[in-house]
Amino acid sequence: SGNPESFPDTEPFGFNSATYFLPMCTLVGVAIASIFIGTLSDRLGRKILMLVLGWVSAVGSIVKYFTRHTFWSFCISNFIFGFFLGNLPIGMAYIGDIEQNKKRKEHLLGMLVGCFVLGNSGGGIIAVLMADVGLFTPLWIGAGLMFIANILSHRYMIEPTKDIAETPVDIEDKFTLNEDDEDVIRPDLIDQKTLWNIVGGALLDNIGSTGLFPLCLSPLALETYYSQFVAVNEPPIMSILAYQWLSVCVALLVIPSTQMTPWFFEKLGVAGVCVFGNSCTAIVTSLLLMIGAAFPATNLSFGFFVFVMYAGFPFTVFSQLTTGPMLDAIAPEDKIGFVQGLNNASMNFGMALAPWLFGLLADATNTNVAIITGICFSIGAALANAPLMRHPLMGKQTPKPPPQKRILKGEDEEIVQKMLSGNYVDPELTLEIAKTRAKNGLPTVVPRVRPYAEEKGDLGKLAKEASATFEFRRELADRILAALANRERAENEFSKEELVQFLNTVSRGNSSNQNDELIHQATSDLGVWMGEYLEDNGYSPHTASVLMKQMFMTAFPRLVDDGPQVTEDNVEEYLIRQRRVMNSYAEHKKKTTLLGTFARSAGGYHGHGWW
Repeated sequence: SGNPESFPDTEPFGFNSATYFLPMCTLVGVAIASIFIGTLSDRLGRKILMLVLGWVSAVGSIVKYFTRHTFWSFCISNFIFGFFLGNLPIGMAYIGDIEQNKKRKEHLLGMLVGCFVLGNSGGGIIAVLMADVGLFTPLWIGAGLMFIANILSHRYMIEPTKDIAETPVDIEDKFTLNEDDEDVIRPDLIDQKTLWNIVGGALLDNIGSTGLFPLCLSPLALETYYSQFVAVNEPPIMSILAYQWLSVCVALLVIPSTQMTPWFFEKLGVAGVCVFGNSCTAIVTSLLLMIGAAFPATNLSFGFFVFVMYAGFPFTVFSQLTTGPMLDAIAPEDKIGFVQGLNNASMNFGMALAPWLFGLLADATNTNVAIITGICFSIGAALANAPLMRHPLMGKQTPKPPPQKRILKGEDEEIVQKMLSGNYVDPELTLEIAKTRAKNGLPTVVPRVRPYAEEKGDLGKLAKEASATFEFRRELADRILAALANRERAENEFSKEELVQFLNTVSRGNSSNQNDELIHQATSDLGVWMGEYLEDNGYSPHTASVLMKQMFMTAFPRLVDDGPQVTEDNVEEYLIRQRRVMNSYAEHKKKTTLLGTFARSAGGYHGHGWW
């Protein structure tokens, strides 16, 4: 190179071999360290090792700057300090410690790997921007960033402990986790077959990814759109600066990858997303090879080349974002760091050795053969990972029922199950369940509407339980109206704003969990129940539908005048009307109960009744 800071020589390697060998030194050090660093963090703690690695790495950046004068001294320093760059498995194990929700854990692990890739890209961007200042000056930037990261880690990172994880929380605190919470149940032992399936698939994936990056950029794009033009003294389609920016900025595409993976996890399962990512790597690499090798080198073909690489790269990263969550799923509590260390070791061994070996293959044959070999490895990775799709923890998960139709974490299972089954539950308990859900923006339980034929024999019991419900609802309306009238927030009651939110959330949920189909189905089922009840009890709804409507409207007068939503303007009128309805039902129930008592008593004295 013509740069004055370039190494005097790179013997025994040529330029291309040296460019692969130099990063390989660092990655081999990282890979070896990763085998042990995860296990050490399981024993010694996450924070202490994270800080040790961070401070040594900061010093290492400075040391590497002073070893920049010769190729081999710089390679040796990269290899040595590579042992202290194995902090990714510690970070992944840390997430495994502190996050108990499966869905959020998968998302956070993907984001962490994304940040790792993004950080590598950021280093490249800094190097390109500071190219005129000096080839090695960015090492000081790296040391400064590590210094800041270490200070922040020391100040804010909390060592996860078993005591913290097992601290009891009350029901409302549990609900704040949201309705999708699902605690991770860790195994007692590692499933060795699954472990090595995942690690082996990850290794194949990282080797195959070399066919895409860097081989499709260097040498394929570099030869096709730059070197062959410079060789004949023609202006190249792609400049060296453009090549540098293409190389460093492609990693930025990991950001959309981390945002898309939760949706793909839900649709395909973690292992399915991994296989999809392997397949995308093979497809995108094949397309780039076809464009770069089979089409003439023009501005149009170069545009297609860049488009395919940048459009396809986010999907190829999926496979790398899934290995962490899959390993975490099979890791016992005391082996989280160990399995993530194996993951990082396989990734770095693949990233370190594959470019070097593919470079040798390309020199012995040609670039196309090397890239095709990478494609074969990606296909092999997809085939190796495919059996994991049948694993119960990694395949596509059965969709959960909506929150209205299931027991949420922390709820009394017996009570909520009775509600879901459509059986009678004490109205006070029903209200408590609804209040706790509404405080967290969750809709209340939508009970199963038991068919009339199933419930016909229990109508007497259902009617007997009605009095307590009517009276409770009437008294509740009285308490809330009194609190609103006094403009005071009574204990265990709501402010006006909270009351409105509560009523609407209980009725229909909020914008994120409202389920109109469920509401419509329950309403329709109730309508069928009413129609069958009328028909079975002497009414003729088929001939007196107008009369039935009039009777229904009388029995169920309008509670709000301007739609189903309760507002701060109509909430008091809503409560007054509801209280009036409940009062009429409660009083009617008292009268019919009293008349029934008189009838039974009179029948005891007079055989034919007193009337």
